[in-house]
Amino acid sequence: MSQDELQKFINLISRLPGIGQRSAQRIALYLIKNKQELMLPLAESINETARAVKKCQNCGILDTINPCKICTSDMRSTTTICIVEDMADVWAFERSGYHKGLYHVIGGLLSASKNFTEQDLKLNFLKQRIEKNNIQEIILALSATIEGQTTALVIKDSLEGLKIKITQLAYGVPVGSEIHYLDDNTLGAALESRKDLG
Repeated sequence: MSQDELQKFINLISRLPGIGQRSAQRIALYLIKNKQELMLPLAESINETARAVKKCQNCGILDTINPCKICTSDMRSTTTICIVEDMADVWAFERSGYHKGLYHVIGGLLSASKNFTEQDLKLNFLKQRIEKNNIQEIILALSATIEGQTTALVIKDSLEGLKIKITQLAYGVPVGSEIHYLDDNTLGAALESRKDLG
């Protein structure tokens, strides 16, 4: 591995969330020192995952099948959709075991600085999904941040004409917190005591 390749490797690792340049250097050196037992299997796993994982055409969940296992499960309620920001939030809800319905992953929150706009929410697709599948309740499970609450209001306003119940997580969830960092009990209690926004 030339110095250029090593630096490129470090730079790529440093682009991962929460990892700075010094941490990236430590990770790169650790992987290189453990090439056979960690680095090469990791590279193979990254390649396989990149090939196998797809975004579900219905809900946006990442899975190896399309539509995903949740959308095609007979064990789920098909009348409730929980709207979340990203896959980490889906994992948090699934870990807690409280939500038995479907999901809709919007992929981000409205933010001028992150260049995530109302068009990125694909609200027309959400409306079509609601009407086509006879959805009765939408749960807005977005982070209790300014961006999360703004996004929730925009979604709520866009669904105004539809005859559905719109609820939001009860915010015993701390303001300013992100869904995927909450413990299972807090998340479960918030889901159970969600409030009607209608």
